[in-house]
Amino acid sequence: MKQNLGVIHVANSLAVTSAMIYLVCIVAVWIVPQFVTTLGNYLLHGIDVNRLVTARSVTFSLISLIVGTIAGWLAGALFAIVYNKIK
Repeated sequence: MKQNLGVIHVANSLAVTSAMIYLVCIVAVWIVPQFVTTLGNYLLHGIDVNRLVTARSVTFSLISLIVGTIAGWLAGALFAIVYNKIK
C-alpha cells in the first residue's frame, strides 16, 4: 500500500522548523556573536565567517525570518512532491 506524504503538512512542518532554528540563530547572534562565529567556522570547515556576523537591525532580522520561513515551506513542499512521485 502506497502512502503519500501530505504536501501541505510537510511544507508547514519544515516552515515551522526553519523559523524556530532561525529564531534561535538570531538570538544567539545578538547574545553571543563570537560563539556563533566560532561555531560557523567549525561547521563550514574553517571558512572565515567573521564578516558575515555583524549587527543586524530588528527589521532586517524579521525580513530574513520571513524569507527563511517561505524558503523552508517551499523546500518542504518540493520534498513531499518528489517523495510522492518516486515512492
